[in-house]
Amino acid sequence: MAVANKTEDAVTSASGTSAQAATNGGPSKQIAPTTLDWSSGTAPEGFDEVAYLAAFPDIVRSIKTGQFQSALHHFRVHGQREGRLNDIRYQRACVKGNTASFPPASIDGLVGCMTGQCLIYGWIKDNDVPVDQFTLRNNFGLWATTQTVYRYRRKDASDSLGLQDDKPLGFWALLNVEKPEMMFGPSELVVSAGLERKTFNAQVRSALPDRFREIVLEYLVKIYHSGDTRVETFFHLDNGLGNSLIQLNLDISKKMAQGAQTVEIGTPRSSVDGSIVVCLFGRPDLLSLQCAMFSKCRGMERYEFVYVSNSPEMADRLIKDATVVHRVYGIPIRLVILPGNAGFGVANNTGLSAARSERILFVNPDVFPTEPDWPALHTQLVKDRPADQVALFGVPLFYDDGSLMHGGMYFEVDRGFSFRDGKTTTREMLRVEHYGKGAPPKTEGYLSSRMVPAVTGAFMSVNRSWFESIGGFSPEYIFGHYEDADLCLKSLQAGKPAWIHRLPFLHFEGKGSIPRPSLDGAMLINRWHFTTVWSEAVKNGLCGKNPEGFPARGQQ
Repeated sequence: MAVANKTEDAVTSASGTSAQAATNGGPSKQIAPTTLDWSSGTAPEGFDEVAYLAAFPDIVRSIKTGQFQSALHHFRVHGQREGRLNDIRYQRACVKGNTASFPPASIDGLVGCMTGQCLIYGWIKDNDVPVDQFTLRNNFGLWATTQTVYRYRRKDASDSLGLQDDKPLGFWALLNVEKPEMMFGPSELVVSAGLERKTFNAQVRSALPDRFREIVLEYLVKIYHSGDTRVETFFHLDNGLGNSLIQLNLDISKKMAQGAQTVEIGTPRSSVDGSIVVCLFGRPDLLSLQCAMFSKCRGMERYEFVYVSNSPEMADRLIKDATVVHRVYGIPIRLVILPGNAGFGVANNTGLSAARSERILFVNPDVFPTEPDWPALHTQLVKDRPADQVALFGVPLFYDDGSLMHGGMYFEVDRGFSFRDGKTTTREMLRVEHYGKGAPPKTEGYLSSRMVPAVTGAFMSVNRSWFESIGGFSPEYIFGHYEDADLCLKSLQAGKPAWIHRLPFLHFEGKGSIPRPSLDGAMLINRWHFTTVWSEAVKNGLCGKNPEGFPARGQQ
């Protein structure tokens, strides 16, 4: 599957008229070679990408190995010069209509997005030759194709066919569409399985970008594998899917951030020692609870609250609750309402823009104070410690039973297995772990001030200028997870490692948002992206609880 940033060679649109001609009955006619305009993104007259791949399986293998991006790409580089359109194999493959032996199959749906992607899903009983290509076309100039197909179990299809085994009959695929405005008219979907092909009437259902993102992420975690699901998914993401989904998310989150609206509740404090930025998703009740708990702390008048909502449907509730909080506890609140879910990193970056302090505290809505004097202690800590020790730091976080949840983070490398074509393949995946997770509350080695490879974004205190100089939270991470470790490694790479300082808080881990199926897909992509970006750095001195290349201090 081509990545979202297309080059000239990756363009796969073709004339809808010529594509349609290949489906009419009767024998195929000879197609004369055509001089191709190499600067354009169109295919030559009469070019049938499905037939081209069916006629020349060596090209299919070259596409799968990454040598070419599509049949059109091969034609531009070699096929025109070689006269492939006059090859008898191609002429025979252009015979119109469906092959009689095409296996039982169903196209359950097509969902398109105006950002230029189309999701196809359904099932096929392809026991002998697996489905290997989808081509979407119509008379309005639409032509999009992919050879990347993802499989998963479809028990309903297996039961309907009377099969004893729950086989991976289900499939889904993503097409990149260059003319998305042409996608939603009556179309045809040509499905190929080796030399077999069938044309289905297709109607693409439109979905808004954020809903389309949710649907695709849900399908990502439905993929069936005989080996390690994470490894197999990583291989799919390596094949261009990861970059395409990240680009889709970047486009969505950027628009969300641009549409932010700020609501001021109460009179802002003229001078503060710190701005507490809290990202909300699906749990409006946590604003009132958190403010009630923080209001009891001495010195809170020197801090301000900035709440950023990733759930636009909560806007009215949040405004009412923030108004009550201000009246009851005297806490002014700045609400930043986003028009959709921009994700943890982008939402916090947006909240920082609304903050008025040089000291920013990123705090999850399910984090609560255990030390009533923490505001003054935090302010004093920032003043007394060397600048390098407070540029970016975290604090010990505890579970509600008193055991330690977080005393800093470190990295491990997992190796999973894939079993394909009689071969065993391994894939490395980075994993983030917490120092002292589950330890008794007074395990001093995990509580003392020290450098650590990373700290969690559940509570992170940063110098604003330093945070901005290293680019803030990377927006490539979808929804949440791994952007905090990414930020810490960027800081370490720039010369200032993260620290842990003794200032305990309570964390009800996992209670700060509403879980949903798409989050599992996002976490897989985020882990893949984090591994892609940081694998070499971690393996070269940052791996394990006591990494050789990291100047750790204190008991680990």
